[in-house]
Amino acid sequence: MKTKRPRQLWISLAAFVVFMIGIVFLLQPWRTIKTVSINTMMIPTDKIATYANINQQTPYWRIGGQTKFIAQHIVKQDDQIDSAQVTLQGSNVNINIVEKVTAGYIEQGNNWYIINREGMFKKVQTPEGNAPVYANFKTNKDVKKLAKAFVSLELTLRQNISQIIFSPNKDNANRLIIIMNDGNTVYATLDTFGKKINYYPGIAAQMPVKGIVDLQFGAYSYAYGTSQANTTNKKSDHKDKQK
Repeated sequence: MKTKRPRQLWISLAAFVVFMIGIVFLLQPWRTIKTVSINTMMIPTDKIATYANINQQTPYWRIGGQTKFIAQHIVKQDDQIDSAQVTLQGSNVNINIVEKVTAGYIEQGNNWYIINREGMFKKVQTPEGNAPVYANFKTNKDVKKLAKAFVSLELTLRQNISQIIFSPNKDNANRLIIIMNDGNTVYATLDTFGKKINYYPGIAAQMPVKGIVDLQFGAYSYAYGTSQANTTNKKSDHKDKQK
């Protein structure tokens, strides 16, 4: 028995040493983060870096295996953050931030509601002016569809939209009238709004005067007060150019 104990002791000690060496190589205390890439829109990147507490001198072992925890911590730090994703690739950290975007406001039953990026409603006192007001929508399904399309737009374009009115007519059962902050009015279609509204900045930049930008069945513009005949000619000219 006495001869076996030292052997067992050495075996245990060797196993412990191997374990500690494995831990050291796993944690790599000498290794630090080389780059931190942050993808955000409105929130400053240095603020996100502060929330994450990560920089180029951060030890690698503090990040490895902790990315989900760090992402959750970032979200808790700021009410404007909807979600965060932290990924570690080698010695490089990537942080992607999805910010909470107000898709609009709508009045229903004498109450105002704020609409989030998913088209969900939350009761508020009054619109804050940071997103368009929706009007005349008959179903929440259409509001939800529009909200998801709106939040996908570039920030400058979103900020230029003041009001979105559901205004069907005999030619277009899903027509939208969009009041722009720059003085123009846009005619669009609910189903194609998210794609075709992106043409607006280029069209508006070439307009000599304020007027209508029609994105329903083509993409053309005309001045306020232009006769229907001139409008039809411009529409035909645009279609010819597309062919």
